[in-house]
Amino acid sequence: MTENYAKSYYSEGLLEEAIQENKRKLEADPSNHMLRCSLANSLFRIGKIEEAISEYRKCIETSPSSEYWNNLGKALLNAGKYEEAQKAFINVLEKNNWPDAHFHLALALRSSGKLEEALKELDESLKINPKYREAINERAQILETLNRKDEALTEYKKVIALFFAEYQARDTEDYCYETAVLLDNNDLIDELIRQLRQHIQKYPGFADGYYKLGQALEAKGLRNEAMMAFRRALEINPSYEIARKSFWKR
Repeated sequence: MTENYAKSYYSEGLLEEAIQENKRKLEADPSNHMLRCSLANSLFRIGKIEEAISEYRKCIETSPSSEYWNNLGKALLNAGKYEEAQKAFINVLEKNNWPDAHFHLALALRSSGKLEEALKELDESLKINPKYREAINERAQILETLNRKDEALTEYKKVIALFFAEYQARDTEDYCYETAVLLDNNDLIDELIRQLRQHIQKYPGFADGYYKLGQALEAKGLRNEAMMAFRRALEINPSYEIARKSFWKR
């Protein structure tokens, strides 16, 4: 069971542009792992999973960060390489107690038939983030498979309750936050990017979410991805002047 990345908020044309640009830059600077990660991300989103896996492995050879291991794990999971994906997520969790790493490890375990182990990982994920709707839904499905129908029904009811709670709070224009203060710290930038990506997955029509993601990606050095985020903000809101200035700042 893997995520569907075909619904990425980046268009195929933009991704192809990013891929070609990153490949060109990597020819001159092959040890630049941030450029290579940007390339791998674009390859992943466009569905070139094996190429993405290869690039993520190269990133790890240069800089074995948890972010790269986590990305590799998702790509391996998408490719159906469940045992390798488990090792990647375990590597992440040895250093970082990330709820999404527990969640994706659970997906890999479930796909390998290890249902009880998968439940334990989902429980760990939900200890950290009790409102992790995807983890609750996955837990419900596993419980149903194990013929624990009553427990599964309870979990499904939680999913529905969370969905409506989020639906009723979808006025993201009232979501006041400022992220510029986080951009001077590399560790905070990584977490900011993770949180913003999760936010825009929930609210894909929120232009400011893409703009702030663009700021964070630019601070991280991922210029091409930042430009695509700024462009997406403009597609949603053509009068977003700050995003326009950021996009045309070359």
